[in-house]
Amino acid sequence: MLKFNKKTYIYQFFGLTLIFASLFLFNISQANALSSDINQVKVPGESTVYFLSHATSQRKAYINEAVFLDYGNDWSEVKTISPEELAKWPEARLIKSAESDDLYYIRGSEKVKMNTLQDIINYNLENVLPITVSDFELSQYASEDSYEAAGLEKSAGLSVSQTLLDNSQSGNPLVAGTRDNQVMLLSFTAGDEAALFQDITFKLSGIYSDALVGSVSLVNANTGEKIEGSSSYHDRRLTFRFRQNSFYVPAGNTIKLKVLLDLNYLDNVKNQTMRLQLENAQAVTSNLALSGNFPLVGTEFKLLDAGHILGTVVAEEMSLGANGSAKNLGKFRVSEISGNEDVYIRQLIFRNNGSASQNDLELFKLRRGNQLIATASHMEDGQIIFDVNYLRLSAGDSLELSVSANLDPDYQSGRSVDLELSSLTAVGTSYNLSLAPSISNINESFLLP
Repeated sequence: MLKFNKKTYIYQFFGLTLIFASLFLFNISQANALSSDINQVKVPGESTVYFLSHATSQRKAYINEAVFLDYGNDWSEVKTISPEELAKWPEARLIKSAESDDLYYIRGSEKVKMNTLQDIINYNLENVLPITVSDFELSQYASEDSYEAAGLEKSAGLSVSQTLLDNSQSGNPLVAGTRDNQVMLLSFTAGDEAALFQDITFKLSGIYSDALVGSVSLVNANTGEKIEGSSSYHDRRLTFRFRQNSFYVPAGNTIKLKVLLDLNYLDNVKNQTMRLQLENAQAVTSNLALSGNFPLVGTEFKLLDAGHILGTVVAEEMSLGANGSAKNLGKFRVSEISGNEDVYIRQLIFRNNGSASQNDLELFKLRRGNQLIATASHMEDGQIIFDVNYLRLSAGDSLELSVSANLDPDYQSGRSVDLELSSLTAVGTSYNLSLAPSISNINESFLLP
């Protein structure tokens, strides 16, 4: 028989969608002052006996005497503590049996089964640790037909605000031909339901040429990671479309987003200006209604033409001829052609347009000659991302890079590789600006043996 005063279990969901995995990294409160030997308690003047779970820092009232005795407990084990001490132990809200992974929300003598992970998130229970109880105790709770009948309440909602960038935060004026220029800082707060995003549309204002506008990207300021998605520009509006399930705000949390703007190179942009704004609640598409003090108007930036002093990076794919193999996936030449400044190569992203997948190739390496520059353990969705620690390209010079991989033990013969360079992040050493490179690829493929 399960001894309630001997053992508790921490239940976690396995095999659920990866996007919600971080919601189950629980933060257990610090151990309370009571000895771990004290499990059965009550307060003066009341008859209710509680079980104290030291593993989860929660208390759970015994629903009746039969349940207390069914665990083999003895009344002599019950210790009297102060109401203040009892108040340090939050009331348990989720239970399960040892024989099943089903979770139940409890209140008083009632229970209701939680049907889905999304329901747990919607009702703000994702950070609540369940306690395992006996089948007998579980049967003593009356079952309710709905969450509402069991006393669960939720309030959906999503709010947005912004932090205006001043000169120290925004740095230099916007420079034509540069990337990753931070132009806004937004804060999204979810209520009692997690917010999933589909797209965000920014309205552009100012006196500028449409040819300047490249793309917009977003960075999770809490983690520093770029959010996966795509960008388009039309009618003075920039839209960022999130890759499915690539970004969400957990219930009761706030996440800050950096809005980064890429600019194409263009001459004669002096005195042009540009700013982004969220025009209204319809500018954000998500599963929740959005509220905010609209319009959220970002910082105004002046455009600067600095092409005559910035570096210019050109990347081109080189032919493999008949020498394509896992050890020779692709060759690329990267050049700085202006002679204005040295350049640091920070990141290269390659895409395989062939049929070979992450199940065929692994352990990718980026080399300059025999020098190992960076590694990537796997290919995800056809992309190989190399984050480079140090690679300096001198002004007016060029370098050649090669990509290799290992064949996965279970790879499929005959699958194709057609590697292209899809993105290159290069930062000039003189002005620390991210430069917009010119990239050209060729259509050339080979088959795995």
